[in-house]
Amino acid sequence: MRILIVEDNALIALDLEMQLTEMGCEVIGISVTAEAAIAKSRQEGPDLAIVDLQLADGSRGQDVAMALRTEMDIPSVIVSGSLHQVTDDEKATIRPIAMLSKPSLPGELQNAVVRCEAG
Repeated sequence: MRILIVEDNALIALDLEMQLTEMGCEVIGISVTAEAAIAKSRQEGPDLAIVDLQLADGSRGQDVAMALRTEMDIPSVIVSGSLHQVTDDEKATIRPIAMLSKPSLPGELQNAVVRCEAG
């Protein structure tokens, strides 16, 4: 499974990359802004995106996840300490595989990736 990480905190992004790599996934990149994440997805076509809600330039992860789902049919797992910021309308558009709070519990990310792989 090819995965894009959308996270502006370098330590969290590297931890996610390590977890995903240990699961046997290929991390195609780490993007810190919505614009970069959308451009990378158009180039690389990931199978899944792991998306934080608050990004480096003030852009929103919700916008990334909505663009990926509606334009490219790429699903997302939202991983954020601010899950309350996602509206019901945004959830309906994004149709996230999972919404995980930071810090996530061991195994939560793996369960979400497995759900995505299962279809």
